[in-house]
Amino acid sequence: MKPTVAAVVVTFNRKQLLHQCLTALLNQSCPVDCIVVIDNASTDGTTEMLAENGYLHQSRLIYQKMSENTGGAGGFHEGMKLAFEAGYTWLWLMDDDGVPADTCLERLLINSEKYDVIGTAVVKPDDSEALALKLRVLDDQGYFANRQYISTYRDLCAQSQNGIYAGTANFFNGVLIHRRVPESIGYVLKELFIWGDEYEYSLRIKAANFQVATAVDAIYRHPASLFTFSKLKYYYYFRNLIYVYQNYAQIMYRPSLRWLFPIYTVANCLRMTPSWSPHYLARVLSAVFWAWQGKLIPYNWTST
Repeated sequence: MKPTVAAVVVTFNRKQLLHQCLTALLNQSCPVDCIVVIDNASTDGTTEMLAENGYLHQSRLIYQKMSENTGGAGGFHEGMKLAFEAGYTWLWLMDDDGVPADTCLERLLINSEKYDVIGTAVVKPDDSEALALKLRVLDDQGYFANRQYISTYRDLCAQSQNGIYAGTANFFNGVLIHRRVPESIGYVLKELFIWGDEYEYSLRIKAANFQVATAVDAIYRHPASLFTFSKLKYYYYFRNLIYVYQNYAQIMYRPSLRWLFPIYTVANCLRMTPSWSPHYLARVLSAVFWAWQGKLIPYNWTST
């Protein structure tokens, strides 16, 4: 049976970026079988844009508008679940602000017999030599090398073999995941909401010993990530990092380095706080404490 591919796109109030993403998906040299759009309760006219441009009449497109904003994590959870239950072989995950090159899917599928997860080379829209998202360097035992990253496309090519950089990928930026992965480990953890959901899922995949790689010639254009924090985003960023460390430290860093991560994270996050309000910081630190215990406390919208 021929493998099938469902692209899963999560969007929230970025209808023009979504339009660009969908145009790129429909122009792939290797056509996608289905496009699942999960709309996190957008209020900017996203539904109307889809209707005006004929997307809602596309037989390959499934549009699901959530009743509330479930964050990137909730959106990918729902999209993966829908595509998996529909029986698609591969799930191609991306945010609405990314644009895959016309040959992106074709290049990913070339490696589909060797890997369970295949990532793209995520480059800046205006500079194809600069990676929009850095890739972790792995040491000879598969741990993250301390503070070492690949940040240019040239370096990525240089450190790859036969067009493949093995062991890691940038998730939710055109990453291709075989259905056997969610069949084994489940979907994205929706309780993470935003910031770190892709990190947790990549480490869960690593812990389950699935084969992961980046295909150097699968180009995906995406704006560089900017670390700007609202109170809500900061809350989830700090909380989720601690949750991830507590659950996956044993596969992230060598034993001699593991103790540094929580100290560095706490110090760095406190330095970046968007508010020194005692009430707000108490809420954040309480959530961090419970995350260490394995419990994810959602942000209280009314109290901070």
